[in-house]
Amino acid sequence: MRHSDRRWTCGPAALRLAAALLCLIAFSPAAVLAQLDAAAAGRMPQGLAEGVHVLVGDVDAPTPANRGEIGNIGFVVGEQGTVVINCGASYRHGRAVIETAERIGGKPVVLAIITQPLQEFVMGASAFAERGIPVLSHRASAELIEARCETCLRTLRTQLGEDEMAGTRVVVPTQRIDGDTVVTVGGRELQLIHPGWGSSPGDLIVRDTRSGIVFAGALAGFGRVPELRDGDMAGWLAALDRLEALAGQDRDLIVPGYGAPAGTHALAALRHYLRDIDTRVHALLAAGTPLLEAIKAADLPAYSHWARYPLQHERNVQRRYLALENELFED
Repeated sequence: MRHSDRRWTCGPAALRLAAALLCLIAFSPAAVLAQLDAAAAGRMPQGLAEGVHVLVGDVDAPTPANRGEIGNIGFVVGEQGTVVINCGASYRHGRAVIETAERIGGKPVVLAIITQPLQEFVMGASAFAERGIPVLSHRASAELIEARCETCLRTLRTQLGEDEMAGTRVVVPTQRIDGDTVVTVGGRELQLIHPGWGSSPGDLIVRDTRSGIVFAGALAGFGRVPELRDGDMAGWLAALDRLEALAGQDRDLIVPGYGAPAGTHALAALRHYLRDIDTRVHALLAAGTPLLEAIKAADLPAYSHWARYPLQHERNVQRRYLALENELFED
């Protein structure tokens, strides 16, 4: 058999094809998820799709060791600017988030979106305000931030220290929405979805229409006990249904508020936890179990390996018990 001595050449079309194939490999769901653990360990942003990145934060309570850097932060980069999803836990953290977003994307940050009124998502807004970057949230979230985040700030100063929280102040979002809307910011179209009162009265889901990737904020946490303080049980379960439908349209990748991004299958465990705690507390209350006994009797071992289980689960039992008790009195 004679072998041809013809040489392969790489013209512009071939180079474009090769680049496209490399992008498909780099941003395939399997490749993305395989790289997330290493990125999270070093707190380095991880690319999820073209122009879409996540900075995976800690899943535990704020401590001096983690500097309060709890929860995930998203970057969506357009042709003219970058949108940051959640602002970080302090002025220092917020500045670092802005610097990282602009370094990774090569575009100025032009908007910050707060998905829930939680200290780990809110306190970094002081750095955005200093730069004149507008901050957007649902109206109900803005009202909660204004009503209670000064208390959160005092708590963080005690937990993390005055030096860590230096320069941090409460910034109330000036851009507010009341329901679903679509915005184009920095050259990128985003769906902002209010699924009703789920984990909080002002929940926002952010969907990048170009990639189909969905940012859920605290509406979804993977491998971490959710916090029921502001939640509505029925509303939360309904919101998870809507989140699943949105994420399942094309990309099937959810960036949770806590834990590594995953497909819609990861929502099942969260649904089970919410239903299990509700069922267990209902049964204890119906049996006349006093609150302090119910807190201990409502142990759910299936979730004991989740982050924050020992303390947060007991708090959740207490809150659910009192909420159900109030419903009985109202009836």
